[in-house]
Amino acid sequence: MKVDVKNIKGEVIDNLTASDFIWKQPMNEILVHQVVVAQLNNKRQGTSNTLRRRDASYSTAKLRAQKGAGRARVGSRSSHVLGNSVAHGPHPRSYNQKIQKKVKKSSLRMVLSEKLKDGEVMVIDKFELKELSSKKASSVIKSLDLPKKTLIVLQKNEIDENLTKSIKNINDVKTVASNLINTYDIINSNQLIITREAFKSIEEIWDSNTKKKGGKNED
Repeated sequence: MKVDVKNIKGEVIDNLTASDFIWKQPMNEILVHQVVVAQLNNKRQGTSNTLRRRDASYSTAKLRAQKGAGRARVGSRSSHVLGNSVAHGPHPRSYNQKIQKKVKKSSLRMVLSEKLKDGEVMVIDKFELKELSSKKASSVIKSLDLPKKTLIVLQKNEIDENLTKSIKNINDVKTVASNLINTYDIINSNQLIITREAFKSIEEIWDSNTKKKGGKNED
């Protein structure tokens, strides 16, 4: 399968041979959903906390006389009736879910394939800025006619301070290294911009046809 390579003006200048193993995987929505839910849960801090009965510290003195007030009897301020604690409220906990490597890689290939099939993947020759300038970064993005929520995937060596800080000030545009892409970020974007080097890097990292020592696949 061939994929067009464009320059920063959006003109086709070359093409690349894409691996069917990565870019032509059938979609399994149930598997992808499981991975996305796990990733979102892993982002949760789990720091919500409420007072239990034993955590509420008040005077144990009786608030008023047992009789003679013409009102209901009441004990100390620490009584749960007065609302100082929460029954079955949230407490600090971990929401982490383990995702198997094989499942994680499979879901990533599926969403990459789906994006390419829907025409939401653009491979460009390079994306670089010679100086820190959000204005110039914005003009490049406009020239490529990118929609909101665009994810720019770069090879690790292509990421520099000028580029990351310039794009940081542009709404709905994110950058990520090719070795750090994940299912949620890809499926949550409307357009993937991948540099030529990042495209090659993705195939080297996520193509499990490359065998490890001992004859086993890295899956």
